[in-house]
Amino acid sequence: MTAYTTYSDGSTITAKGGANAAGFPSWVVFENVFDASKRNLVQNDVAAVLSIPAGTLIMGVHWEVETVEGASRNFAIGDGSDTNGFIETTDGNTLASGATALALTEAAPDTVTGYSAGKYYSAADTLDVLAVTSGGLTALKLRVKAYGFQFGV
Repeated sequence: MTAYTTYSDGSTITAKGGANAAGFPSWVVFENVFDASKRNLVQNDVAAVLSIPAGTLIMGVHWEVETVEGASRNFAIGDGSDTNGFIETTDGNTLASGATALALTEAAPDTVTGYSAGKYYSAADTLDVLAVTSGGLTALKLRVKAYGFQFGV
């Protein structure tokens, strides 16, 4: 697996951002667009799309396919600990959007699936787009937003 932070022309994929009101904690929204036509990913490659600062609780992720892949190819969204922790395998060949929703894995007792209840980042990290299927991602344009609270460190 190769992890990319830049497009083929050297420009940065990863976006930094967020908005802070006076004081902590503050509500933040991170947003970026990943363009696979500028950085092709083979199966199991990831592209870091959002920089998450230390002391941030990400409550959920929203995605929107702006340009379809043009073939039956899938993506997922997660981080270095769980590459599909926020968004499970999703079709990249349909103009669609979606967001995290609380999901439970049935057992005794039931447990939260992935990061569907959010994740706290005590250290800085990135949210990543994963190329799930054979053939990777070559044309997908994907808008990714993460929202939560920044507590500061």
